[in-house]
Amino acid sequence: MEQEGQQIKGQSTDTTGLVDQVPVRQKRKRLPSLERLRHELVYQLRESLRASQEKMNNPELSLAERHRWTQANTYTAQVLNTVLRDLQLRDWERRLKVIEERGLTYKALPLR
Repeated sequence: MEQEGQQIKGQSTDTTGLVDQVPVRQKRKRLPSLERLRHELVYQLRESLRASQEKMNNPELSLAERHRWTQANTYTAQVLNTVLRDLQLRDWERRLKVIEERGLTYKALPLR
């Protein structure tokens, strides 16, 4: 009880009680941006696609195993195409927004 009135090193004098003596947490590290995550996903899908292509073209594997790797390759390619299409669509939307902000709409464009 004697320590209640004493100041802890680094603590301001206006705080009291045990709850205030808990050290403040450090600021959270910033999470990766969505763009960085998408690029990482594309990289991982391409690596998976490359690995499955190697497996499905390996003549030492049985026909059933090669068939499973072919299916995995097909599914991976579908996911990769979907992600790339979404990235392209987002890029087009961003470009269109810039064009519209500059006032270059279809009606404002010069005729050829």
